[in-house]
Formats: sequence, C-alpha cells, structure tokens
Amino acid sequence: MEVVFVLGFALLFSSARSDCDSDVEEYFQGLTSNSPKLWALEMFDSSIKSLGDGYMELSFIYQLGNFDECLAVEGPITADGKPRFTGQYCQFAMGLQGIPQMEHLMQNNSVKETLQIQRNLRRILHHPDFQSLNEPFMLPTLWGVCVPSSCGIEGAKRVADFNMQFYANSIGFMANTSVYPENCYYENDGSEVLDAGSWSFIAFAIILVAIIFVATIIDVSKRELNNSGMQSCVKAFSLKQNLTDLLALPKVHATGQLSCLHGMRTLSMLWIILCHTYSNAGAFPLVNYVSYTQKFSQQWFMAPILNGYMAVDTFFLLSGLLTVYVPMMDLTKGRKFNIFKYYIYRYLRITVPLAVVIWFLATVSFHLGKGPLWIASFEYPRQICQDYWWASLIYIANYFYENCLGQAWYLCVDMQLALLAPLIIYPLMKWPKFGLTAIFLLTLGSVGAVFGVTYVEKLPWTMQIDSDIPTIERYWDIIYVNTPMRAAPYLCGMALGYVLSKKMQIPVPRWGVALGWFLSMALILGVIFLSWIPYNESYDSELYEPLAAAFFGSFHRLAWSLGLSWIIWACVNGLGGIINSILSWQYFLPLSKLTFSAYLTHLAVMGVQMGLRRVPSYVSHFENFYLFSGFLLLIMPYTLFIYLAVEAPLMSLMRLAFKKKTESATKRIDKILGKKS
Repeated sequence: MEVVFVLGFALLFSSARSDCDSDVEEYFQGLTSNSPKLWALEMFDSSIKSLGDGYMELSFIYQLGNFDECLAVEGPITADGKPRFTGQYCQFAMGLQGIPQMEHLMQNNSVKETLQIQRNLRRILHHPDFQSLNEPFMLPTLWGVCVPSSCGIEGAKRVADFNMQFYANSIGFMANTSVYPENCYYENDGSEVLDAGSWSFIAFAIILVAIIFVATIIDVSKRELNNSGMQSCVKAFSLKQNLTDLLALPKVHATGQLSCLHGMRTLSMLWIILCHTYSNAGAFPLVNYVSYTQKFSQQWFMAPILNGYMAVDTFFLLSGLLTVYVPMMDLTKGRKFNIFKYYIYRYLRITVPLAVVIWFLATVSFHLGKGPLWIASFEYPRQICQDYWWASLIYIANYFYENCLGQAWYLCVDMQLALLAPLIIYPLMKWPKFGLTAIFLLTLGSVGAVFGVTYVEKLPWTMQIDSDIPTIERYWDIIYVNTPMRAAPYLCGMALGYVLSKKMQIPVPRWGVALGWFLSMALILGVIFLSWIPYNESYDSELYEPLAAAFFGSFHRLAWSLGLSWIIWACVNGLGGIINSILSWQYFLPLSKLTFSAYLTHLAVMGVQMGLRRVPSYVSHFENFYLFSGFLLLIMPYTLFIYLAVEAPLMSLMRLAFKKKTESATKRIDKILGKKS
C-alpha cells in the first residue's frame, strides 16, 4: 500500500513538473516566434526585465512588476474552452554570474569595459570585493515575475532567468535568479480557503456583535431584568451605554485631579503614529530610498521623529505613576491593597484586547486583501502569531520569541514591571523612606546598566535609523526591549505617584515656578534635539565616542521623565498655566480612553496600505503628513470596535466581578483622572 502511495505521488509530481516544462517552453516560443502570443507578451510585460534606473537611490531593490496584469493572464485555450493555465505572480532575488572563460578575453577592450561595469555595480551595491569572474552574487532585491500557474519554484526560476538574461547579457553577466518560495500567488491557488482558526474568529466576531446588538436593544428599550447581575451584563455590552461613557466629558477640572494625563496620553499616541508613518514609509518601494533616509536625518527639525521613542517612555512614566497612585489613594480611604485583584485586573485588562488582535492577525487578516507586498505584510506576522501567540499572552516575547504584534514588546516590558511593582508599593505604604530609597537605587542601577553596556558594546546613542542592521539588532536586543534597561521612567513615575498621593501643599515662589518650567523644558528639548548630533553630516563613525554615547544613552530617558514629572506635578498643583489648559482640554478625555486600542490596531492598518501598494512612491514631508492624516481616519473604526466591543465591556465585567460595597477601583481611577462618573 505504501509503495502504491509513493508511486502515485511521484507520478503526480512528475506530471505537474511536465506540465510546467511544456508551459514554460510554450511561453518561450510565444515570445520568440514570428507570431507572438498575446498571453506570452502579457506575462513578459508584467515581469521585471532589467535593473532599472536609480542605482544610487537603491530604488531598484523593490521592482514589483504589474501584479494585476499577471493575474489576469490566461494561457492557451484547451478543447473545453478553458485556459490551460493562468498567470502566477512570483518574486525573486536577482543573481548575476560572470560568463565562463571571460578571463581569457581580457585583452579585448570591450570585455575590459564590461568587467569594469561589473566592478562598479558591485561597489554601488556594497558587495564584497570582486573575487572571481565566475563567482555568483545575489542582489538584495524583491522583483516580480509572471509564470504559468502550473509551475513551482524551479519553473519560476527558469522564466525569471530567461527574462533577465537580456539585461544580464548587456553587461556581460549570466542571470542566476533565486525565487522566494513563499511569495508566489495565483487566483484560486487555495490560499483563499479559510482554515478552522479563521472560521472560529469569524464565529467569535458574529457572536460578539450579536450580544452587543441584543444588549443595546434591551438597554434602549429600558427593559428591566429581574436578575441584577444580568442587568449589569446588559449594561456592560450595551453600545448605547459604552458610547455614552466614552463621550462623557468632565464638567470641571478641580485642582488635584490628574486630568493633564489625558492630553499627555493622547499626544503621545499621536506622536507614535506619526513616527511609525515615517518609519514605514521608508520600508517599502521608494524612488528616493537613500535620500529619504539620509536627507531627512540631516534636517534638525526631524529630531522629534528620529527620537520619537521618547513617546513610549512617556507611557512607562504614566504607567508607573498610576500603579502607585491608585493604591496609595485607596490606603488613605482605609482600603487595603489586594495584590491578587491587582494582578488579575492588570492581566485581564491588557491581555483580552491583545488576544483578540493577535487572534485576528493569526487567522483572517491574510484573507482581507491581495497585492505584490501582501504576503510580506501579513503572511510573516501570521506565521509568528500562529507559532508564538502564547509568548505574547504571557509577556515573555521580548526575551525569548518574536512578537507577532511588533509594538507588543512595550506591553511585555510594562507587564513585567507591573508584576514587580508590589515590591515597591508595599514598602511605600508601610516604610515610605525605604520604598523611596529602593526606587532611587533601582533607578541608579538601571541607568548604570545602560551606561556600562553602551560603553562596553560601543552601542549608538539611541536607536539610530542610519546605523547598520547588526548594530540596530544588537541595540534592540540589549537595550530597547530589555526590561531592566527601560525601567528608569517607570520607577520615576512610581516616585511621582507617591508624591502626588500625599497631596502635599508645597509653597513655591514665582521664581521657583519659573525655574522649574525652565529646567523642565531644557531637559525635554535637550533630550529631543541632542539625539540629532550623531545624525549630523559632520558627525561620522570616526568621531564616535563610547563615553558620549554611554552618557546620553543612559541619562536621556531619566532626564525626559524628570522633565515630564515637573509638568504633571505643576499641572496637578495649579502651576501649569496654559500648558495645563491644553493638556486638560476636555476633548482629550474620550481620545485618551481610545489610546490603548489605537496602539494595538494602528500598525495593522498601516500594513494594509503597504500590502496593497503596486508601485514605488516618492516620499516627502507632505506625503508623510498626508498618510498620517489618512491613517488617523482609517484607524478610528478599528479602534472603536476594539474599545466598544472588547475593552469597555471587559472593564465593566471586571467591575462587576470585583464589586464592593464601596465604589469600585475603576470608578475611583475615573474620578482621579477627572472622568465623569
């Protein structure tokens, strides 16, 4: 039986290969015959056939061909009136190899010129020094080729080699391409079929929407249920109730409320989206790739984008602040700190919305579009989500596994810090001096660790986009996603939370207020614009000083946190002036509630735009702000869905589960932040 199965599989594979061979030969003949075939010309026309222009701009790296023209190709019509094959879009890396025995022709001047072109081309591509005429080398390209749908990788390589040979011959090379096996697609190739995971997510979404619909109908009709718990559940899922809570605005902002955090949180989220707009614009086909990264980084006003990582440190600061402030305020009202409820609430509050987004990315996201870059945008994240979803949900992916949701590294670091926070909260409650001393020593340790590692490893000042890839990867692993290295802002926030909870009335003279604001602005602006120094064209690798990098790399996050801490303290204590009026603007309140959902969804929306892109684009500041404004509108529906369907009902259910005779912790947070109850 096994022998029959093996023979049958071998015959099937041989038949498929034979079909491909005959189809490829017919393609060659359809192009080269005196009466060329239209379908063959369309396949050839939709494929990349040369290196193209823009060598110095590296715009040739992405040459996508014509994706839609390729998929529309129909091969020779068979007796039953159907095409024998259709167009299959594949992508390949261009490989070039010297023509054998060319070394014997070195006396020929034209051959010498050809060899010089080869050497120059390798220099442009930063390829290692020329070694041998027969040594093949691959260009770091993603190029499109249209092949018969009957073909696999070998057949696709034959077509790509054939198409590129015309160009390769013109510069004295032989084409030697390499097809990416996962980047081939044709209509009805089976990839459109939904798997069990996709159907399960669709079923979950339908059930969730149905529950919300029924709950909203009951709530709108003002129908009272006999069971109070069931009535609370209806309120939790009611779209009317959740929209009312979302859009509710505070009547007044009394001194002592943390209403300034709404604006700080909202503006930081907008900053993150803007920075991701700029970074993603340079990740896919451009006609000005080199000048985009080099020219933009030389402009001093780009410093807030180049060092936009500080927006994340703002969230660390706010997280540490509330982690201490809320239980300290509970303590003043006679409520004990319950560590189990703290952990459960924290874990569920973050994990459930995160799990829904990961579930979506691991299943149906891939089926929502198609394009030459759709596989690169969604198939790779889908595989990571399917393999390592659990690592993200137990918050260890920043150390051991890849994050399918790229921005979820922050959630891992924040959750790890939150898990350790009670080691500081308890001493602050019982022995404040010991707690504050511990915060000071831990902050000093975090700063010292970054200083030492940056100096020894000769790391850059911060995450510099113009660094080479190995350096960026080392900085990412050693510093950027390493929890102890990112702890300083969180610890600073914990200290600030303790100070604010004491409601201490500290008389500050006018000159003291002015000095505080001056130092705060100096720290914030200094951190932002000093980061531009290593990008300046007058600063090259020979000027790199490990000591300078270590000083900036270790102290800039702490300096940023101290600058923001003054702003928060001043605003809470009535010394904020116009800054407090801006940050406490009442319309920041509903936007602030949406920041977590926006953080989870915004990169996926950007991925759709990149995955659907057909042609290279030219990027300037105008184009980036154009994309930024569009992303803000496109992100909103997905953000609202996650908030209204998942996040808001979840918080209501947790309030119900943790119900006390006194008001709930979440309502107390709302009051602390100045939200309308």
